[in-house]
Amino acid sequence: MSMNSFRYISIFSGLSLLVSVGLNQEVPNEFYEFKIQKIKLDHGIDWPRNTTFGPYRFSHNDKKSDSLRINARIGTNLYNNKKSIYAYGHFTFNTHFHGYLYPRIVSHPEGFNRYSGIPRDISRSGFSSGETDLSGISYENDWMIIQFGRGRQSWGAGNDIQLALSEESNAYDYGMLDLDFRALKVRYFHGYLETDTLSINRYITGRGIEWNNQSNMLIGLSEIIIYSGKNRPIDFSYFNPISTHLEIEMNDRQNNVGTSSGNGIWQISIDYLPFHRFRLSGNYLFDEFTLDSQQTQNGKGSGRAHSVRFAYAIIKDESTRASIYFSNISVGTNTFKHQIGINNFVQRNKPLGWSKGSDTREIQIGFNGNYRHRLLLNIGLGNRIEGEKNILDDSYTGYSDYLSEPFPSGDVDVINYAFTKIQWWWKPNLSIVSEIIYENSIFSEQYFTINLGFDLFYGIKTHI
Repeated sequence: MSMNSFRYISIFSGLSLLVSVGLNQEVPNEFYEFKIQKIKLDHGIDWPRNTTFGPYRFSHNDKKSDSLRINARIGTNLYNNKKSIYAYGHFTFNTHFHGYLYPRIVSHPEGFNRYSGIPRDISRSGFSSGETDLSGISYENDWMIIQFGRGRQSWGAGNDIQLALSEESNAYDYGMLDLDFRALKVRYFHGYLETDTLSINRYITGRGIEWNNQSNMLIGLSEIIIYSGKNRPIDFSYFNPISTHLEIEMNDRQNNVGTSSGNGIWQISIDYLPFHRFRLSGNYLFDEFTLDSQQTQNGKGSGRAHSVRFAYAIIKDESTRASIYFSNISVGTNTFKHQIGINNFVQRNKPLGWSKGSDTREIQIGFNGNYRHRLLLNIGLGNRIEGEKNILDDSYTGYSDYLSEPFPSGDVDVINYAFTKIQWWWKPNLSIVSEIIYENSIFSEQYFTINLGFDLFYGIKTHI
């Protein structure tokens, strides 16, 4: 690096570092760009960037350059008695080649979202665990992305209503191919989840197609599969991006024959902007089909889930955006489960999809706002009903039968809650975070929690 390169090193605004730099990897959930992009889409802004294949990515920059560009930050997050140190680094070479890294070390692994690092028996300066949340390499041009690394997929329409794959899941390693022909987009990924104590290897693969009219309508179709087996290697029959799980399994083309080594789901997603300020998003998912009358007579049920969200922009200008929303989510009793529990849609004891699990339905109303690019506000209240067969309670246990039964099942818990989340950028590289949560339920005592913290970082940008 030449001496002149050091003149590019400075403290960056959290906003300008993320918005003005043309990158193309997943945006860490904690970053400003991730949060503001959701608000923009509720206002119909940047609709051509809208996709059912999440999570959100930094926008692509077509500026030609043969230099090596590095954008990075290192920071700390303190939240009540919990603390973390994180770093984010991204390099771009020759415009199309990229590398990225987002590691975290934390004091309380259970206190950070999307964190699955294993705590050590001893700690150093209060830190007991470390994990890489995002990392990898990629090639991207105007119509194609080839990427290998660690992260997560989040497939579905709308903000915070994804069903099978969610932005809140634990990270996993995967390869991805994405082809974007403007109106038509396809994506395929294949990844490794984990290996359990019995040497059973677990994998995930998905393929999807979507159509976007580039103005107000988005429709997507997708299939996602979990497959597993004792000492099972990666299955090349699932490498075909336009094959289907049913055809592979029914014809014994996989490397572990039979119908008990995999679990597939199918989803249709719609995102629609019928009016200038109104957004309608929905997802409908099938896990198990009731195909004929004999199955119905035998009492077999169906594994399904759906989510819908309405958002209305009440303030929409350059400096201030605010919207109100209503959402409804319902996930069936046995949805995301399999007769062989190792094929359930979970990883490291947490759902791959909706964070509240299965055997659950929820309604929520709320308010989202962004004031002068410095203040983010989210207020919500809701009601959730949870059955006793929620996948959260026993993540790797399969279902005993698929008979129709009351939903939610068994002893039902009713939970009422309210929350307020505020993030304010006091300085360009310092934000203050406040969260107030109230919750009460039938089976547990009500609680009232106040969390307060801040995020301080140092940014670096340089060309070589």
